[in-house]
Amino acid sequence: MLVSDIPALRDYWYPVGYTADVGSDPYRFRVFGADYVLWRPAADAPVRGARDECPHRGARLSDGWVDEGCLTCPYHGWRYDESGRCVQVPANEPSVPIPPRAHLDSIAVSERYGLVWVCVGSALRQIPTLTEADDPAYTLAHEVLEVWTASAPRIIDNALDIGHVPFAHRRTVGTPSAPRIPAYQVEREGDVLRCSLVHQSRVDEQQKRNTGITTDVTTRTTHIELIEPLMFRGAIEYENGLIHVLFKTATPIDDRTTLFCQFIARNDHPDAAKLAGVVAVDRAVQAEDRALLEQIRPDLPTDITVEVHVPSDRLTIEYRRLLGRLSQAMGRSAVNVGTQR
Repeated sequence: MLVSDIPALRDYWYPVGYTADVGSDPYRFRVFGADYVLWRPAADAPVRGARDECPHRGARLSDGWVDEGCLTCPYHGWRYDESGRCVQVPANEPSVPIPPRAHLDSIAVSERYGLVWVCVGSALRQIPTLTEADDPAYTLAHEVLEVWTASAPRIIDNALDIGHVPFAHRRTVGTPSAPRIPAYQVEREGDVLRCSLVHQSRVDEQQKRNTGITTDVTTRTTHIELIEPLMFRGAIEYENGLIHVLFKTATPIDDRTTLFCQFIARNDHPDAAKLAGVVAVDRAVQAEDRALLEQIRPDLPTDITVEVHVPSDRLTIEYRRLLGRLSQAMGRSAVNVGTQR
């Protein structure tokens, strides 16, 4: 199953950049195989978004500029206000009416958790509430925002895959000598999947500094949650009360390429030095995942008879079933492509 096989995925929200990176200059991005542009009409104005194509002659608006709050096409200077409506055609006399079809194909845009999120389908739902990311008792930190040559479903499937940690991450946080996965149950609530398990993990010197654990081995409780089809939450609870929450999103650029985003929330309010150590370990872990995933074919089989499974795979089996059901749902966006919003 490829992203393009699941039109309903277009109706969810995805991060495409950091809030701080979207300013007065047009910001280009690609999602679901199409090009889009973001711009901020003024320094304190909400971000706007549209297809990256001028309706006049198809020029890339992201090569243009913002002038007096208007996105300006670099080809003929047509100017579009924050609603996407053309307000000036420089070649025309002021008395000449602007064609009513001179309007950008706008998309839904929102800012939350230090990120700019977009929905290119029907924004029937809100950006999910991430409890710890909103809680002042936790420190929010961004770690990774980079393009991977791997499919979005494969990336989330890997996040849900419990059994790979001892081996894929043997150089960082994995413990190959303790590969057994205890029995666990998967809870399903609509399209949300959850499970929890208790397991042992080795603690190297860097991890001791990051966690405050002083022993070489610790027992951790991990709570895993599939929040949305391409959004993951993993909360790791340590024996000393530390909670380290990982949020992962996979924005589909196309069937084979993904903008991977990871940010964390921690309840120990780490100072800058400690946080730098935490981020370094998490980035090293994700680099190991990336190296593996970029070598795996992009399609994720939703027919569970295609691949071989064992009991520890029950969470990823449920994920395949979920994507299979979603592929049968007609995304409302399928009838909205190319229409003005």
